[in-house]
Amino acid sequence: MNSMHSYTFIDLFSGAGGLMRGFINAGFRPLFSVEMWEPAVATHKLNYPQIPVWKEDIKAIDDCRLEPYKGKVDVIIGGPPCQGFSTIGKRLVKDPRNELVFEFIRFVDVIRPRMFLMENVRGLLSSDGGNTKRAIEDEFKKIGYTVISDTLCAADYGVPQIRNRVFFIGTRNDLAVAPSFPAATCKKGNYATVGDAINDLVGKENSVPNHVPMHHNPTVEARISYIKEGEGIPKEGLPKDVSLGSRSDYKDNIIKNFSHVYKRLSRYRPATTMVPGHNAFPLHPTENRSLTVREAARIQTFPDDVIFCGTRQNQCIQVGNAVPVLLAEQLAKQIKKTLEEG
Repeated sequence: MNSMHSYTFIDLFSGAGGLMRGFINAGFRPLFSVEMWEPAVATHKLNYPQIPVWKEDIKAIDDCRLEPYKGKVDVIIGGPPCQGFSTIGKRLVKDPRNELVFEFIRFVDVIRPRMFLMENVRGLLSSDGGNTKRAIEDEFKKIGYTVISDTLCAADYGVPQIRNRVFFIGTRNDLAVAPSFPAATCKKGNYATVGDAINDLVGKENSVPNHVPMHHNPTVEARISYIKEGEGIPKEGLPKDVSLGSRSDYKDNIIKNFSHVYKRLSRYRPATTMVPGHNAFPLHPTENRSLTVREAARIQTFPDDVIFCGTRQNQCIQVGNAVPVLLAEQLAKQIKKTLEEG
């Protein structure tokens, strides 16, 4: 098939659309997305008004509504939220519909795309002694797909972040070519850095969408000032006046190094994983505050034209949960190559 063909895809559990944007950047044409969380739906509608979004519980979308898409979709992509890994293997015997990962498999089964890409957290591979991964792969095999899975580190693909996630790629059995993962584009020691991604935003607070600094209270700000670039709370601890929690429920608790919130990123290295804990990302390398939503989005390789909706916490969750756009794009290019060969 020639590369002029515009391959189509459907995006499930779309969130802020990190996977979707990567596929669009690689030349794929989106047919629709499925997402039910209001802030993510608002983000989708604002940034991609031309792409229909089905705002509903995926379990409520019955097979007959998917029938018209049968044989008309090249790829189904998505990252189903996965709770209770250890029970998936057991549930397979009882009722696979309990887990959203099986909704993804159902869409693949009904629509029969030529390929699929499914993302999940790293814990899935080891969960239940590997039985969870095997159970998922077995389900895909049962419906006629060849499937491979692997943990990819986003930094290996030009993303300024050490972020490990599991990906499953599958090809329909009538395709002449097996699925494969893209080769790394960056070597360790040559990774993109936090500085590459966000240095130019210093001093531009509030002039770029979602680039709104958090107003930490004076105790927290003073505490942050003792944390050196690329480090956490000093081993010898903090001065007494800033070491006690400032929230009323923390009044007598000495702040410990338990949290990524008190880790300051280094401009010269990739970031740690963007996890939206307690409404705050890690600390800025040089400013005495946590990252803004825009800075975290840059580290997730979202272009500045993507604007995130909802409260700050909602924005943080959307950014933190997304597949980095650049990694998604590399996966999409690899899938396109497979489709062209198959």
